[in-house]
Amino acid sequence: MPTTPNYRATVRACYLGNLLQSCGAIFAILFVPLRTLYGLTYTQYGLLVSVNFIVQVCSDILFSKPVERLGFRPFAVLSPILTSTGLVLFALAPVLFPGNVFFGFCVGMFVFAAAAGLQELLLSPILDGVPMPEEKKKKAMSLLHSFFAWGQIGAVLITTLLVWVLKAEQWQLITVLWALPPLVNVFLFAKAPLDAKVSAGNAMSLKQLFTSKIFLVVLLAIIFGGAAEVTMSQWASAFIEKGLNLPKLLGDMLGVCGFSLMLGLGRTLYGLKGDSISIHKVMIFGSLGAFCLYLLAALSGSPFVGMAACGLTGFCVSMLWPGSIVVASRELPLAGASMFALMSAGGDLGSSAASFLTGQVADRVEAMGLTSFMGSAVTPEQAALRAGLFFAALFPICCFGINILLQWMTEKKQKGEKS
Repeated sequence: MPTTPNYRATVRACYLGNLLQSCGAIFAILFVPLRTLYGLTYTQYGLLVSVNFIVQVCSDILFSKPVERLGFRPFAVLSPILTSTGLVLFALAPVLFPGNVFFGFCVGMFVFAAAAGLQELLLSPILDGVPMPEEKKKKAMSLLHSFFAWGQIGAVLITTLLVWVLKAEQWQLITVLWALPPLVNVFLFAKAPLDAKVSAGNAMSLKQLFTSKIFLVVLLAIIFGGAAEVTMSQWASAFIEKGLNLPKLLGDMLGVCGFSLMLGLGRTLYGLKGDSISIHKVMIFGSLGAFCLYLLAALSGSPFVGMAACGLTGFCVSMLWPGSIVVASRELPLAGASMFALMSAGGDLGSSAASFLTGQVADRVEAMGLTSFMGSAVTPEQAALRAGLFFAALFPICCFGINILLQWMTEKKQKGEKS
């Protein structure tokens, strides 16, 4: 007698996958020690972040068709193995590439990012394929992304504590320790039932996706939403320590963890209470709030107000990425894994370009040697980081306009279907 598939195991594996993948947050915490030990520039840090997200984009796209053809399982098992391998290679960069440590960092980041892109491609459609009512699925999708935020908090707290206890010179040991937890999901995904919502033969083609106006607009929404979220996430640690001149331990604990706490709180609240709240309104007001907080962080004369603005940004951007996926899944129910791949690629592309451009702005302003920013007396490094965040406020305000357009288009489509 056939047994009923245990889809609870599938949901748990997806949640744990996002929780463990968040160990990538350690790179933001380790940047200042690596800058001190190896002389990394802000542009190189921005380039590392860009390598991360560019490779994720390529991974999303290149694996989409093989995943549709061969199924989820082999890739779900492979992804955590690659995550661990990338972290180990990153830690071994000074040993494997003593003449060019930065190149070694890029190699480790390349492998880690390939795994991250593959996981982004897999987790949303795997969860989307679990049989459950649509409203419950919307909550589950929001909770899926909330686990990434909660994992970031754990990664930041534990990494900050390890750097404090073991000292920055032991960053390699810290990185290798983080390579162990992702391997747990190798065993979980080897057994959990993994079904596709739409079979490969019935899914929308890429041509059909790119001729859909709603898809193109929601793709733009996730590009700028990803940029708004990840720029603050990746730069908050350096900004709080060097830009606001606060102790690293205080900045990481209250600023960076505050961002992740607010990010996770926003996604969890929507997952639990979002039945009666329009996802469009959440994204519109969230992007507008993020714009205001970026400006407040960059311009505030109080370091504690600036740090609070960094943290609160997490709440405002919390639903920009997962909300775009929810809208795309709802409006394009016949789309397969390719749509999720393109959405993930869009978010990664926005994150990559935004972080790199922010680093470029910071380095160029620092080279100018400015000792004031918007009337405030600061060091050249502080002026550089404030200018970077001021520039990055462009991303959430663009997201604001795009989400207004997206709401109008979906409401118009719904009215047309009713008539």
